[in-house]
Amino acid sequence: MTDLNRATLLDQLLYYVTNELEIGALAEKITTDSPVLEWGVLDSVRTARLLAHIGSEDGLRVPSRDMTDEHFRTVGTITDLVLSLRTQTAAAPLENR
Repeated sequence: MTDLNRATLLDQLLYYVTNELEIGALAEKITTDSPVLEWGVLDSVRTARLLAHIGSEDGLRVPSRDMTDEHFRTVGTITDLVLSLRTQTAAAPLENR
């Protein structure tokens, strides 16, 4: 994955979090490194919406083993998770997709 593709995905996810998850005035403060879990941006409903977005946009399902605070700490860590899942999916044998 090139830096340009990472930057594009990072921008897309940041836009989704700040504009689609209905987080009010907090949206103006969110950056790619903001602690979205700590700030309460990602609660169970918003996380479910984000996962649905990732599924519809990228065709990815986030396995339960990856549903960790580490992966959902910031928009940047979420981006890295999506990129990792893309790589895993591309490398998987066709019968496992």
